[in-house]
Amino acid sequence: MIIRFLKDYGDVKADTIRSTRTDEDAKTLIDGGIAEKYVSTEDPEVLAAEIEQRLKDEVVAQVKEQLAANRPDPPIAAEPKGNKLPWGGLGDFAKSVMVGKADQKLWSYCKSTGMNIAINADGGFLIPQEFSTALLTAMSESGSLAPRCMNFAVNNNLTLPIVNITTQATSWTGGMTIYKPGEGVAKTASVPQLAKPELHLHKMTGVVYATDELLSDSPVALETFLTTMAGTEFALTKDEDIVNGSGAGEALGIMNSPCLISVTKETGQAGTTIVYENVLKMWKRLYNPSRGKAVWLINQDCMDQIATMAVNVGTGGAPVFVVNATTAIPERIFGAPIIWSPHCQTLGTSGDIILGDLSQYVTISKAGEEMKTATSIHLKFLENETAFRFEIRFDGQPWWTSARTPKHGLSTVSPFVALAVRE
Repeated sequence: MIIRFLKDYGDVKADTIRSTRTDEDAKTLIDGGIAEKYVSTEDPEVLAAEIEQRLKDEVVAQVKEQLAANRPDPPIAAEPKGNKLPWGGLGDFAKSVMVGKADQKLWSYCKSTGMNIAINADGGFLIPQEFSTALLTAMSESGSLAPRCMNFAVNNNLTLPIVNITTQATSWTGGMTIYKPGEGVAKTASVPQLAKPELHLHKMTGVVYATDELLSDSPVALETFLTTMAGTEFALTKDEDIVNGSGAGEALGIMNSPCLISVTKETGQAGTTIVYENVLKMWKRLYNPSRGKAVWLINQDCMDQIATMAVNVGTGGAPVFVVNATTAIPERIFGAPIIWSPHCQTLGTSGDIILGDLSQYVTISKAGEEMKTATSIHLKFLENETAFRFEIRFDGQPWWTSARTPKHGLSTVSPFVALAVRE
């Protein structure tokens, strides 16, 4: 039963709306004047979305509590006097890593990830937290998709307990079924259909080559070079996996997800076109509570098709957007922002335009672990270049296991909708 608390009850604040484990629990709270039965006069789909969000919030809270309980205390290391790093920035630190064991600053401040004999040949050092944060910030600024996803910082893998709902025919949320028995008739218990998809921390490694001249001439230029190259490359690779990942040794992308809805083209529609009816039907299939958070991911090849869409009325019609050469091309469709994404497929191919709510996409990253780096002068010795290797761990997949059929409706809905290929 759904109840609204009239006063504070333990950690639950007054006016909080929550579900109870049993009707008896609800009755006890109501009889005690602690809560009242919550009855919504809103649309059933909105009510279902509210209940689903509460269930999801509870799952997220449980996952965070479990992660916090299982997370070991971080190792304690003695800090040098003054608690100040001896490097001026990431570029200065990278030069020390290149020098290797001859640079005593590394041994006092950083943990080695190699064999502790010859850094250039056998390994490197963990990037200090300050510089690691700079790289992670660069990744966040360079990527447009991963920052919009729901991320969990974990120590190992993550199992997500979610409600596996494919239809709302008997339950709005898939978590419980409501019965209306007569007086004296026994109540029937609900059996929520739960799924437990697993996310695994997959290694993601990148290599940046720096010339000897860059290494020796300017730590500032080297820092900009490394931060831009590593941060941008990792960010775009993560976004690529979020859209197109196979799920085998990498994230499961939206385009390969079982919850993706593919909207077919219009009768007689040409192969390399996008028409107004396409985007309208995509918007129709989007899960209703996702409308306020959804974005359009569109390949730049499709820009002219989007800008010139028109509504056909008989032998005439009207343009969807009123634009001219002195104004910007509209950046929203039905209120949802457009992201011109390099991760979408070219015009006419499935995946050239995607409508998605990325808050329904879950990612995991390694908790408390800085980005790792190692260096080698041997890989590009003849070219007078030094290789810097960076490593992070990452995985992701949509929160939904399938699209779902509304209680009153024929077309399935999902947070992720794409336009099918047009041949």
